[in-house]
Amino acid sequence: MSPDEVLAAAVASGDPPAAQCCVLLDGRVVHESAHGCALASVFDVASVTKVAATTSALARLVAEGAVALDDSVRRFLPGAAFDASLRALLGHRSGLPAWRPLFVRVVADPVAGACFSRDAAPPAAWARARTVLMQSVLSTPAPTPGRREYSDLGFLALGAVIEAVTATRLDRFCEAQLFRGRDLGFVDLATPASWLDGAHVLATGTTRPRAPAPGQEGLFEVPSQQAAPDPGRVDDDNAYAMGGVAGHAGLFTTARALAEHAHATWIEDALGATRAAFLARDPADGPPRALGWDVPTPGSSAGALGRGARVFGHLGYTGCSLWVDLDRRLVVTLLTNRTLPGRERVEGIRALRPAFHDAVAARLGAG
Repeated sequence: MSPDEVLAAAVASGDPPAAQCCVLLDGRVVHESAHGCALASVFDVASVTKVAATTSALARLVAEGAVALDDSVRRFLPGAAFDASLRALLGHRSGLPAWRPLFVRVVADPVAGACFSRDAAPPAAWARARTVLMQSVLSTPAPTPGRREYSDLGFLALGAVIEAVTATRLDRFCEAQLFRGRDLGFVDLATPASWLDGAHVLATGTTRPRAPAPGQEGLFEVPSQQAAPDPGRVDDDNAYAMGGVAGHAGLFTTARALAEHAHATWIEDALGATRAAFLARDPADGPPRALGWDVPTPGSSAGALGRGARVFGHLGYTGCSLWVDLDRRLVVTLLTNRTLPGRERVEGIRALRPAFHDAVAARLGAG
C-alpha cells in the first residue's frame, strides 16, 4: 500500500478521525497529503512539543553558551526539590515520575480553578494556575535518579529553565528564535486572540479535564459535564493548567510546518557540534534514548524508517509523530487526532504508525 492508501483506510474506519503527513527530502516536499482534513488544518502535537520546542530551544542555548548540559537545574530554579542536571532531565533519568495529575491542584484552587470552567477565565486566574502547576512540579521529589523513566514533569522543569535563562516565556522565545513565522506555535489560553484565528483546528477531546487515559484510572475524577469539543485548546490537562504554554506539550502545527522546522533546526546543522551532543545515545538503565529525542528500537513506530544509522524522533499522545534521518536528510511527520473518539483507543495508532512509515520507506526505496 502507498502512504496515502494506508492513511485513507485508517481515516475511513474512523480511527483516527483525521490524518495529515509530510515527507521532506533534503528540504524539498516529496510527499504530503491530508485525510479527513485539509493540508492547512492544524493539529495539537502533544509530546512532539518536547523536541520541536523545548529540546530545540535548549540546544540553541547550549550552542550559544548560555547553559551547559551538566548544569544543575537548581542553578536556574533554586527552589527545586530535585537536583538533576539538564542532561539527566533531557535523558529522562532525573528520577522524576512519569506523570501526575497536577492539574487537580489547579482545579481546587479558589482563583486558578476558574480556568477549568466553560466560561472565560480572567488573566489573574491563568497566572495563578501557572504558578500552582509549576510549584507542584518543583516540589516533586525524584527518588530514583539514574534510572530511565520518560517524564512529563522533567520537561515541565526544562521549560521553566528556558524561561529563567532567557527571561522570556517559552512560547515567545520559541517564536522569536525557532519557529520563524511558520504555522507552528503555542496557544496562550489567557489571550482571546491567537495565531489560530481563522484556521481549521482538529479537536482532540470533549471534556475538561479530559477522561483518564489507560493506566490513569482512579488517579483523578472527571466531573459530570456535557461533551463539547474544544479545538485549539491543548489536550493535555497539565499543559492546559499552564495556560497552554508548557515544556512537555502545547504546540499546534501542520505536518509541513513541523517538518520544515525539524529540517531547519536539526538537518541544516545550525547547531554545530551541539547537535552531535544531543543526538548521541544517553547512557542509563532502561530504553535507549538521545537527549530529548527517542531513537528507533526493534518493533518501534518508526518501522522501516528506523533502519538508518542516525535516526531520531518523537511521538505525541494525540497520535502524532516526527522522525528524522540525518544521513538521508529526511524528515517524516504524521499528525492525527486519534484521541477524539476516546483516549482508550490505542491499538489503531499503534498499528498505523509503523504501517505508514513502512509505506514511506518503500516509496523512497528504503523499505
